[in-house]
Formats: sequence, structure tokens, C-alpha cells
Amino acid sequence: MAFTVAIALPFLAPAAIFPGSMFAVDGSAPVVVDGHTVFRVTDTAATASATARAQTISRSLQQFVHEESLPEIGVDVSPTEEGLSTVWLGSPSLEDPQMEFNFTVTPEDTTSSLTTAAQAQEWADKLQETFIKTRQQRQPDYIQQHLWQVPVVPLVAALAHWLAGFIWRKYLYQLLHSAADSESDTGQFTTVNLFLNATLLLLRLGIWIGALLYATNLFPDTRRVSHRIISKLTESFTAETIPIGGNAISMLVIFRLVLLVLLVTVGARIISNTLKRRVLQETGINRGVQEAIAILLRYSLIFIGCIIVLQASGINLSSLTLLASALGVGAGLGLQNIVKDIGSGLILVFERPVQVGEFVQVGEQTGTVERIGARSSEIRTVDQVSIIVPNSHLLENEVVNWSHRNPISRIRIPVGVAYKSNPEQVRDLLLSVGRQHADVLAAPPPMVLFNNFGDSALQFELLVWVSQPSRQFIIKSDLHFALAEALRQHDIEIPFPQRHLHIDWSNMPIQPAPSQNNVG
Repeated sequence: MAFTVAIALPFLAPAAIFPGSMFAVDGSAPVVVDGHTVFRVTDTAATASATARAQTISRSLQQFVHEESLPEIGVDVSPTEEGLSTVWLGSPSLEDPQMEFNFTVTPEDTTSSLTTAAQAQEWADKLQETFIKTRQQRQPDYIQQHLWQVPVVPLVAALAHWLAGFIWRKYLYQLLHSAADSESDTGQFTTVNLFLNATLLLLRLGIWIGALLYATNLFPDTRRVSHRIISKLTESFTAETIPIGGNAISMLVIFRLVLLVLLVTVGARIISNTLKRRVLQETGINRGVQEAIAILLRYSLIFIGCIIVLQASGINLSSLTLLASALGVGAGLGLQNIVKDIGSGLILVFERPVQVGEFVQVGEQTGTVERIGARSSEIRTVDQVSIIVPNSHLLENEVVNWSHRNPISRIRIPVGVAYKSNPEQVRDLLLSVGRQHADVLAAPPPMVLFNNFGDSALQFELLVWVSQPSRQFIIKSDLHFALAEALRQHDIEIPFPQRHLHIDWSNMPIQPAPSQNNVG
């Protein structure tokens, strides 16, 4: 059996053993023997592509691997085509002494410092070394010496899998959460958690893929099979089959875009929070203004970063117009509440009716605003419970904001005393108690109002002003304790409702005993 293949001629029937689309880089493709890349060939001046040449050479060279003896390899300089050299292989097998194969080395295959003859000789030497190595790896001694690594590799991979998760959660999670100022629990869904989990998943996937490749590369047959499988998978991920506008992209590009967008989001959060902590806090400006500046910077960085990522990936933004229109229709129908919340969040950032750090009451809930996000805001109540409120509720519903513009607020404490009490003495006592509290402001000074003559008591009201609205409940409790003690010390009675029942026994059929009172 004799055959000769002229690679420089047009290639009409490409083989599918080693898909070349995934390997072609800068017009070159690898020639593979037993799963090992020996050298790379390039496109020729004719119609043959690098992928077609590499596939044909690889398929033909693989047949020499199974010969009983090493092939004879030589180099010929073509006497008819100037500048071309040929690498030929012949089999010394007695059964098929005429089996041979040759391929041409073109000037495009050479580097700048080599001629085609020198390049052909270099490839011939590499082929000789590869055939010797593949023959050695098929010997029983080699298999016995390396077989023990097969069960060890999964154990090492499992240890690396656990160690990666330990390092990620023990150190990187805390470091990145601290830098990104992520106050949510690490188990909740956040951009930082998504980025960390995605990178950890990729790292662990890389560990197991590396272990699998190492184990399969130990032996020629398994290496060849794994090379084919990986070739198919890589071709599927790198094939540009997803149309976007007038271009087509691959799944790998989309996967890379998602990771880059996550990286941009996390990076923008870290930069904005670093600016807030290191620069804005030193200026002494209001906490709400600091948060507004940080939010605007974060969203601006995310917007600019996403545009740069899309442009760098070769995606024309004008091609996304149709997609944006479809999303606009969807937003107007099914996502109108989310869009309304996002729009309300922008209004909260610019108009600032409610700011981070302010003490507010929304419905029956009272607390401090801890975060104003894109869709919702977080309010930490006095019970240290976080309440997530959609941004639209802060604009559409009534919100009591004790800290808006002026943090000074007034506390009312009603006090009722017995009618026998001296009103002037009660007034002076209430004013004295109000002035003695450390959190009560001296200006405006405490004030006492004589509100009414009640059914059972003289009704007074102590008015004090404080600059910490979030502490109003504690201050009010302290004043109650102090007032109760002061009234007790001055023998001023705090009355309670009393009812006297008068019964007329004259018309009753049964008269009470003489010892009983007529008043019960």
C-alpha cells in the first residue's frame, strides 16, 4: 500500500478527527500525534487552509504510531519548486515496505530566521522524538510505573478543591466584603457573593479539569481520546453561532462578558466605598451626601465599564437597539414595578428627601436609613431589625423624617397631678428634670404647658428638644423615670381615675343589716 499526499494542493474533504476551528490561531493550526502538539502549520498561498493541512498531516502521522518499528524520517529539498522543502516518512515494515507519506514545508511555515530546509529538518527531528516517546509510553514497564498516579490524582484534586473553598471563604470573602462594604449576610444574593461564587466555581472546575487532563495525558490512548473530547467541547464553546446584530459571537465570549461585567460591578463598588471611607468622611459632610456621591460614582463606573467591555469584545452597541426596544416594552408591561422602584431610587439620590443615616418612620416602622439601593432601601429599626422597603414607597407614601434638613426634634411628655398640687411647683419641677438630662438641648430650652383641667388631674406637658432623633425613645424613658422620682420626693400625687358608687336602699325589698354601710 503506497500513498502520497500533496498538502499544497487544494483540500476538498476535511477530516473531522481534530476540529481545527478551535485550534486555529493567527492563521496556524497544530499537528497532533497521540494527543501531543508537535508543530504548527500555516495557511498556504493556495486554497489549502492551516486547519485542513493540520488535520490531514495529523491523521496520516497517527498511522505510523501503530507500526511495529519506528518510521524512517527524512528531508528533501524540492528541485522543481524553489523555496519548498518536503518531510517524508517511510515504514521499514516487512509487510508494507513501500508505505510512505510526505508533506511540504512552505515559506509561510518558517520563522524569520529559518529557511524551509532548516524548518523541515527541525520538524523531522521533532517527529523522530515524538515517535520514540509514544513507543516508550506504550511499553508495559511505563504503564506499570505510572499507573499508581491514576488513583492519587483524584485525591489531590479533592484536597485542592477543599483548600480552595477554605481559602475563599476564610480570607477572600471577608476581604472583598470589607472592601465592597457589603452589609448583607454572606449567604444572601449580592453582586459580591455572585462574583466570589463564580470565581470559586471556575477555580474548582479548573482543578478537576487539570487533574483529568493530567491523568489522561499519562497514557497515549487516553490522551488521544481526551484530546478529541476537549476539541469537540472547545469547538462548541468557541464557534460563533449566536447572532447579535450583524455579528456572531460564541458562548465563550458571552461567558467572558458576564464575568467582566461582574468584575466591573465589584470594582465599582470597591472604588466608590474606598472614596467614601478615605476621602468623603474626612471632609465632614453629611452622611447622606456622602452616600449620594458614592452611589452616583458607582453607577457611573458601572455604566462606563460595561460600555468599554462590550466595545472591547467586538459587540457593536448600535446592534443592541432592537434588544433595548424589546426590553423597554417588557419593562413597560411586566417590569413596571421594578422600573418604578429604580426610577424612585434615582429621585431619592438626586432630590434627597430621605438620606442614609436619617431617622424616619414609614408606616408603623421606625428606624435609621442604612442603605438606598437601585431598587430598594434598608431601614434598621430600633430593635436592630432590617426592613427592606421598595424605593417607590418612600416617595408615594407618607414618610416621617425626623432628621430631614434639621435633626432637632421635640419630645412631648404628658404629666397629670392631683388637684391639690401647686401648679407653679409642678412647672418648676418639670423644667428642672428636663434641664438635667444630658441629651436635652439648652436651646431651645425646655418648656411646660398647662394643657387642661382633667376629670381627675391637672394636665401638664413637658416639651424638650433633642438633636438625636434615634434616641428619642431612650430619652423619653429616662425622663419618665426622673419625673416619677422627683414627684415622689416632693409628695406630688399622680392621680388615677376613681369611681364612687352610691346605692339608694329605700325602695329595695331587702334592707341591709344595720352594721352595713349604705355606700359600697
